[in-house]
This record gives sequence, structure tokens and C-alpha cells, in this order.
Amino acid sequence: MDNQEKPGTPGAPKWATLAFRRFIDESLRLVRIVSLCARGIGVLRGMPKVIEVIARVEDKDGEPDTQARLAHAREEAELADKEVNQQFPLLHGLGTVALWSLLEAAVLEFVSEWFKNQPDALQTEPVSKLRVRVGEYELLRADERFAYLAAQLDREVGAGIRNGTERFESLLRPLGLDGPIPKRLVKDIFELGQVRNGLVHRGGRVDRKLSESCPWLDLRPNDELKVSQAMFGRYSEAATHYVILLICRVGERFAVDMTTNRQEVFTKYDEPDRSPTQT
Repeated sequence: MDNQEKPGTPGAPKWATLAFRRFIDESLRLVRIVSLCARGIGVLRGMPKVIEVIARVEDKDGEPDTQARLAHAREEAELADKEVNQQFPLLHGLGTVALWSLLEAAVLEFVSEWFKNQPDALQTEPVSKLRVRVGEYELLRADERFAYLAAQLDREVGAGIRNGTERFESLLRPLGLDGPIPKRLVKDIFELGQVRNGLVHRGGRVDRKLSESCPWLDLRPNDELKVSQAMFGRYSEAATHYVILLICRVGERFAVDMTTNRQEVFTKYDEPDRSPTQT
């Protein structure tokens, strides 16, 4: 298939950035939903007073229904107050898990689309040597086969056990689409992955591996793993900027000058861009 959607059309084709545009849309939606939920939980703290005032105005203070509603509202207010004081650790933890899943899905979808539209990529190593189960492969529809190959590559290069940005760079490397990343951005994505693993695989508790992998978090084994608002904000910002770098690489593959956009990411993370494309 041609690199461009129409002959002579400048820039990268839409299929090449579709997965990343979806990530931007869905991650923004995630951040907004988390923010709305946090605000809604905060409102619950004032509900007991509202119920008390209305009951007094209507002279229903002592009625069983009013007392039941008031008891329920006080219970919710107590929980809400605790969540607010701790910066909504459960809510931001769920957001962190979802954010990593969105990032992971975006890269895998991109690799699948690249295989579909750039068939020469199937001849590069280690793609050309992937171990494919013929029975499974033959049962798939044409479009599903590229997703299958992306998943096989994921397993073959050991991406599933790699950490942080290397989790994704190992998938992009066979396509020639890996590249330099600011060190602080690498650190933030690494932390995102480690915290996500702690939440999903360790029951939301800190183990020795997490404690030693991210010493700057000052966590001790068996501590409850709490994701603060600041942490979640840093993770979502890092994931977005990493995706921007990936978009820049795609643009450069299709002869688009992305120097300014790429440099903005490096400037954001206080590091000069030493990409080989720099002059």
C-alpha cells in the first residue's frame, strides 16, 4: 500500500497517526472524568448539612426517613473527607492503571497499522522470524492478522517484561522508529509502569521491587500504594509527551520537519535534543 493516501499528498497518512490520536482523545477524556469524579466526591462532604437544613425548614427533623438519609449522608461525607485529605488515592490509582493500558494499546495498534500499510516491515528482523501458529493465524480475518503479528512481536522481543519506555521502544525498534527520549521523561514513564504494576499485581501494596526501583518515591515494603493527584498529573503529562515524540518520529519518516515539535518536548523536560536528525 502506498505511504500516502493520495499520490503527492504531503505529510504522514492518517493511518500512521490514528492510534496516537485516539490515545490523546481517550487520555484527555480519562483525565477529565477523574477530575469530575474528584469534584463530585468533594461535594458529598456538604450533604449532611444540606439534609439537616431542609429537614428543619420542613419540620421533619425527627422523622425516620430523614434520620436514615442523614446517617447515609454522614457515612458518605466521612469517606469523601478521607479521600479528599489523601488526594483521592483510589481514584487516581484507577486512572493510572487505565492510562498505562491506553498507552500500551496505542503502541500495539500503531505497530499493527504499520505492518498493514508498510509490508516491507514484515521482512525485517525479528519480524520475519516470528513464530506464528499457523492454525490460529489462518482463522483470523485479514485485518486481525496484523494485530496478531504485533502481539507476537510483543512476546518475541520480551516487551512484556521490559520496563517504562523500553516496553514500547523494543516494539518500535524493528520498525526503525525508536529514538532518543529525555531522561526525566524516561523516569516518569518508568515510574508510571512500576506503580501500575504495584496496583494491578501486588494488591495495591508496595513490595521490595517497587521500593528499590523507585527510591525517589520514599516507599517502604508493605506500605499502601497511594497515587496522589500530583502523581497522576505527572503520569498523564509524561504519557502525552512521549506520544508526541512518537508522532514526531512518524512525521520525520514521511519527510516532515518535526524539529521544533520534538525540541519542545526536550525543552519541557530540561534536556537538549541530541537526535541524529539535529544539525
